[in-house]
Amino acid sequence: MKTATSLAILILLLAGLLGLPAWPDQGSAALQRWTLYLDGLYLSGYMAVGLMSLSMVLAMRWPRLERRLGGLDRAYQLHKQLALWGLGLAAGHYLLRELVKALRRAGLMLKPQDAPAGALEWLRPLHGSAKELGEWALYLVAVLVLLALWRRLPYRWFALAHRLMPLAYLAMVYHSLVFLPRGYWQGMGLWGAGLLLGLMLLGSVAALISLAGRVGRGRRHEGRLIEVRQQPLQVLELRLKLAPGWPGHESGQFGLLTLDSREGAHPFTIASSWKGDGELIFAIKALGDYTRRLPQLVRPGDRAWVEGPYGRFVFADGRPRQIWVGGGIGMTPFVARLQELAQERSQAQGAEGAPQSAHAVDLFYCTRQGDPDITQGLRELAAAAGVSLHVIEAATQGQLSAQRLMDSVPQWREASVWFCGPAAFGDALRQGLTAAGLAASDFHQEAFHFR
Repeated sequence: MKTATSLAILILLLAGLLGLPAWPDQGSAALQRWTLYLDGLYLSGYMAVGLMSLSMVLAMRWPRLERRLGGLDRAYQLHKQLALWGLGLAAGHYLLRELVKALRRAGLMLKPQDAPAGALEWLRPLHGSAKELGEWALYLVAVLVLLALWRRLPYRWFALAHRLMPLAYLAMVYHSLVFLPRGYWQGMGLWGAGLLLGLMLLGSVAALISLAGRVGRGRRHEGRLIEVRQQPLQVLELRLKLAPGWPGHESGQFGLLTLDSREGAHPFTIASSWKGDGELIFAIKALGDYTRRLPQLVRPGDRAWVEGPYGRFVFADGRPRQIWVGGGIGMTPFVARLQELAQERSQAQGAEGAPQSAHAVDLFYCTRQGDPDITQGLRELAAAAGVSLHVIEAATQGQLSAQRLMDSVPQWREASVWFCGPAAFGDALRQGLTAAGLAASDFHQEAFHFR
């Protein structure tokens, strides 16, 4: 995602430079300083609204875009990074203007009498409203981004506050259109103008879709809870029956589950493989305010909505061996895949004898202190699926390290690694394995942070 962010910034920087006004010969130092200030002001504004436009588009959950980016989790990571860069540049744009105003009041900088105007003259009557709306939009975006980064804020309040973002974005678009300098309407600047106008058009469409509450509506499916079971280790298992229309899912994908319209949708991995009967299982760990209260809030018969399926953590690659690492509730996608493999293996044995697996698989179940019933159930399921299970209990055995993984699976160089669990744990494994020679593209990590 860092590469995609850097590429977007670079493209917008080059396009923004193309449209900077061609100032007349600068005969005085004061005029040179003033035009340099205008260049910085226009370029920072151009890049800010361009990055915010991309961020708005990524929030739409469009399936084709999600697949191209490697899953909705990664699309949302990129969405957040671009929004932060856009906010930073918008803040720099505003502070630069305020700094120059302060310098002018103090007599330390003068606006030359012959200073050229950058913006289109016929839009001058709109300058006052565009300045005011742009300023308030910046304040609102800054508050909303800070709320999004504040992990202790309950998710429902984060989701509610985030619905104001499209309004702030539309105000930024209005500000940018009014002040887009004339250099972007002529010569090479037309390339920069075309790119920015296209991004703002897409971003505005996305903002209007969001304000209308239509994001993901075409992939939302209604159902009912048919079973609610409290499992060991503070895990709540919900079994749903969906109305006809669910397209099916691959093991490892997730859905956006809504159990209360006031709370909104939460992303949870689907813990069951698809059998075509309309039933889904979600295994939800009590990790936050909402998930801790969930056992008291839901009952069989309650209505539910599932949007999806999303995600590309689907165990698809060309490697002869796979290594799966699940940390705690991160075992969920692997359980779904085990169910699928066990079913395929059972059908193949009944029809043709011993089946041939596409991959040799080693599964590491990492837990602080395991529950005997859960561990035994995993052993039986792994045996039925033809998967080698390694149980790592941190309380007695210590945490799994990259070196320990390599020692346990000597053929690790032939494998792809699939990790789902705490981010810091996954990052440590990734760094250790890639430092030892594993290709970065062979380490797949579910990036389940949506804010």
